[in-house]
Amino acid sequence: MAEKRPPQLPQGHASPGEPQTRRLLALAAMGAVTFVWGLSFVSIKVAVEVLPPMILAFSRFVLASLILGVILWRREGGIRFGPRDRLAFVVSGVLGVTLYFFFENNGVKRISPSAAAIIVTAIPILSMLTDTIVSRTRMGVVKIVGVAASAFGVYLVVRHGLSEGGSSLAGYLFMFGAVPVWVIYNFLTRRLFTRRSRISIVAMQILYGTVAFIPFMVFEIPLIRWDLITPVVLLHVVFLGVFCSALAYTFYVYALNHLGVTATSLFLNLIPVVTVAFSALFLQDTIGPIQMLGGLLVIASVSAVSLWGR
Repeated sequence: MAEKRPPQLPQGHASPGEPQTRRLLALAAMGAVTFVWGLSFVSIKVAVEVLPPMILAFSRFVLASLILGVILWRREGGIRFGPRDRLAFVVSGVLGVTLYFFFENNGVKRISPSAAAIIVTAIPILSMLTDTIVSRTRMGVVKIVGVAASAFGVYLVVRHGLSEGGSSLAGYLFMFGAVPVWVIYNFLTRRLFTRRSRISIVAMQILYGTVAFIPFMVFEIPLIRWDLITPVVLLHVVFLGVFCSALAYTFYVYALNHLGVTATSLFLNLIPVVTVAFSALFLQDTIGPIQMLGGLLVIASVSAVSLWGR
């Protein structure tokens, strides 16, 4: 008697429960991304006290390049591109990897991880404002209020941080430098999405961005605190490279494809919450009421614009 087999679905059609399963997996992926990216500010703070900012970034992205290279090879068999794409990968990689983490690592070295995470959360507001100016469209009430509330929230965070001491103006300036760099990177990368997969784009950007760290590292080698390099510090570097750079971005791309921009943006708005919690737990870094208010204003304004401002 012939063995019974389950009925086969026609190729190209998903089973009835498959979309729901993919959505649940995407939600879990975004939860993991939010967690590790929130924790990344704490890891940077620990590691950058021992490794100079650009050497830390280089070490992190060497690991990420290797892992993403393997993922890309297994999924797409490598990547071929012409001179125009190569130039786009180089420019966007230097902006989104080299320059961004030059600013972020130097900023986190000088201010608290919580304050740094709150400032970075304002990136979507600046992206929206820039997009509105470039496309010459009118801003609705939600967008106007969102921009104003976000700017005031960041002002409260910076003002309180400077008045309390322990933070330097240079640290905040570095973080403010990271914000427009990431916005420009996003606009340049957006054009590549029509020609390349997201995973191939980020893999090549990280590769070129990692190479661009090398000239900066020459000046930082004498600044390495060799006597303070411990297994714990190395574990933080591995966490930043493997989980925060390679795997988290892979999960983010998967979630973006199945949840859309709005839902993923709402998850990312929770990154400062994770950072504040783990900064208090591991670094005894407390956030005052004024900074808490500022952070809530930024998160609320970005969430409102993501939901109702489009």
